[in-house]
Amino acid sequence: MAHLIIQTDFGTGSASVSAMHGVAAVVDPDLRVDDGNNDVAQFNVLDASESLMYLLPYWPEGTVFVSVVDPGVGTSRRSCVAKLSNGSYIVTPDNGTLTYVKERFGITAVREIDESVNRLSGSQDVHIFHGRDVYAYCGARLAAGIIDFEGVGPEYPVDEIVEAPYIRPEKKPGEVSGMINEAGEHFGLIGTNIPFSWLSESGMEYGDTVRVTVLRDGETVMDAEMPLEKTFGYVPVGSPLVFSSETRTAMMAINQGNATLQYGLGFGPSWKMIIRKV
Repeated sequence: MAHLIIQTDFGTGSASVSAMHGVAAVVDPDLRVDDGNNDVAQFNVLDASESLMYLLPYWPEGTVFVSVVDPGVGTSRRSCVAKLSNGSYIVTPDNGTLTYVKERFGITAVREIDESVNRLSGSQDVHIFHGRDVYAYCGARLAAGIIDFEGVGPEYPVDEIVEAPYIRPEKKPGEVSGMINEAGEHFGLIGTNIPFSWLSESGMEYGDTVRVTVLRDGETVMDAEMPLEKTFGYVPVGSPLVFSSETRTAMMAINQGNATLQYGLGFGPSWKMIIRKV
C-alpha cells in the first residue's frame, strides 16, 4: 500500500480537503493519507507544479499525489494520472499542473481517468468537485492497490500533456535572469527558477554585491543592490540579500523582514528577476 498525498488550492483547514480524506477512508480505511500543500495559490497551475517539485523528492517510490488546482473543473480538460520516472504517480487535471514535473522530474506514461470506473458512486451529476469525486477516489484506489496503473483508463502520449507558458531562466557573463515563482506572504521570501549554480558560473560568489532588478510585464518594479550570502544571519536585521533556496535556486529576502510586502512583489509569468554582478 502506497502513501496518498493531497495538495489543493482550497486553503488549510478546508472542509473540502477533509471530504477528500473521507473519500480515501471509504475506499480503504487503512490507507495512509497526508496533506502536502493546501495553500497553493488559487487557480495557479504553475504554483501547483512548483509545489509538486518541492514535495516529490522526499516521499518514497510509489507514492500517489493528488493535486487539485482546477479552474476548468467540469469542462473538457482531461483528468489524468501521470506515472513518474521514480515510480510515483500524480492524479490531477491535465491543465498545466504537470509542466515542471514533465520537464525536470520526468513522466514515463500518462493515462486519462475512466470515470465510468474510477469515480465516486452517485457523484455523476456533480460537476464542480472532481477533487473529491474523481481525483481523491481514483488516487485512493491506486494507492490501495485496488487498481493498477493500467486500470486508471486509456493511455495517451506524454507529448500531449498540457504545459503552461512561463519565463525560462537565462544566463550570460555577469548576469542571470528568470521567473519569480514564489512571493510568500508569511516570511516574504522571493523565489525564482534560476539555478543558484548559475550565479557562480556567471562570476558571482558569496560576499559579492549584486544588483537585483524585478520587472512586471517589462516595467521595473524594484532595482536595488544587496549582498550575495549563504543565509540570513550574514546581513543585519532589516537588510536584503540573495542566497540559495532549499531547492538550490536563487532567492531574495529581507533578514527578519518581508520582501513581498516591502517591495510590492508578486509571482508568475508576468514577473521577472535579473541578477547582475556589481
